Amino acid sequence: MHDLQSFLVQYMSDYPEDVVRVTEALPRDYQVTALAMATEQMAEPPVIVCDAVEAAGMPVVTNLFASRVRIARILGTTVEALHDHWAARSKHLIPPVEVSEGVCQEVCRLGDDADATQLPFMVHFEQDAGRYLTSGVVAARDPDTGAVNLSFARMQLKGPRRFGISVHSRGHLWDYQRRAEARGRPLDVAVVVGMHPIYMIAAASRMPMGVDEQEVAGALLGHPLEVVRGVTVDVPVPAAAEIVLEGRIEPNVREPEGPFGEYTGYATARSTNNVFTLTAITHRRQPWFLDVCPGHSRDHLLLGRIHKEAEVLRKLREVLPNVKAIHYPVSGTHYHCYISIAKQRPGDARHCALLALGLDAYIKLVVVVDDDVDVHNEAEVMWALATRVQPAEDVFIVHGVTCNVLDPSSYDGVSSKMGIDATRPAGWDAQRTSLPREVVLRAHDLLRSHRNRLQ
Repeated sequence: MHDLQSFLVQYMSDYPEDVVRVTEALPRDYQVTALAMATEQMAEPPVIVCDAVEAAGMPVVTNLFASRVRIARILGTTVEALHDHWAARSKHLIPPVEVSEGVCQEVCRLGDDADATQLPFMVHFEQDAGRYLTSGVVAARDPDTGAVNLSFARMQLKGPRRFGISVHSRGHLWDYQRRAEARGRPLDVAVVVGMHPIYMIAAASRMPMGVDEQEVAGALLGHPLEVVRGVTVDVPVPAAAEIVLEGRIEPNVREPEGPFGEYTGYATARSTNNVFTLTAITHRRQPWFLDVCPGHSRDHLLLGRIHKEAEVLRKLREVLPNVKAIHYPVSGTHYHCYISIAKQRPGDARHCALLALGLDAYIKLVVVVDDDVDVHNEAEVMWALATRVQPAEDVFIVHGVTCNVLDPSSYDGVSSKMGIDATRPAGWDAQRTSLPREVVLRAHDLLRSHRNRLQ
């Protein structure tokens, strides 16, 4: 079965070195976040499974998306082939299949029996306004067409049946809610808490309006996603989900929500201040709770990055087929982008940088390097900046461009943006030092064998 628990059990068997299982009793607030953030400097941050979080009554999982290697494994490919794999799979969408029952509804709590305070929502950072759900995939139907959209929205627990919810991304969910509200109607939604990670990766993708992300999940899974209808809302949810919160986003109701630790690494109270009213909680008999570590964490940043990188790369190659690779470094949140290119003309690098700035409003720094530089290795990109750039000639700045409103340095959603041509200039005759490949491989083998001997 393609569900969270089955995936994790199999993953722990296949890659035990990539999972940390914490059996000690942990406080409900802060500690799970602290564990995830403590792995940030590791080469490959592990999945963390906490068996005894206070008041949880179920295992709590975090850091699932904190590693590119693990995301590649989830999708059945390699890091090197990740973007091409996404592009190939997403061309062939597979519609979901509705089934009559699912484990996600083994337990159903309706009306006043649906008490969200019994679930292990937690305070993640000291600046947060309260306990938050960070991993919820919000499924909703287009009020006009009925198409299903999947997206993420932060949700602040305010009572047994009440959440503050922000749809500040101005994405499809925001548009659905705006249109429903214009008619004086609530927007029915189902919030999925814990599912096979491919479902969450699909939900994090930004597809054109009208594309059903359930079909994207099917494409990435390689078979149709099985869904059931909600108990109190006409919204499909994965039959194998861990927990589902059913309810509605109320029309013409606003309440303060936040502050909350966002991906920028800063707490922000910027919010649409919407209100979600709970109508039902359904779940497996023995669910696992998935938390996405918020803030400036790899878990948060990498979840939404694979689709973005793949789509920007695809569109760049439509104009410049000599673009080789793209990388959004964690150090730059969603605002920095490194691109490698096999330069054919003197203006290729600048052209590429301008295209990237136009394709993704979040980007405010683009560094374009030659294809001998590994864009996934930030030290190599910085080396290219140090040795191939003359600032007066190779740096350009564009003023007054739309950006993401959560950038604390921006002004009302407007920012300056910078491109850097870090490619070799014409007439370049400096040779990069190198070693024979077989000698390098032998060196790694020797170091590995000696390290094992010491252990």
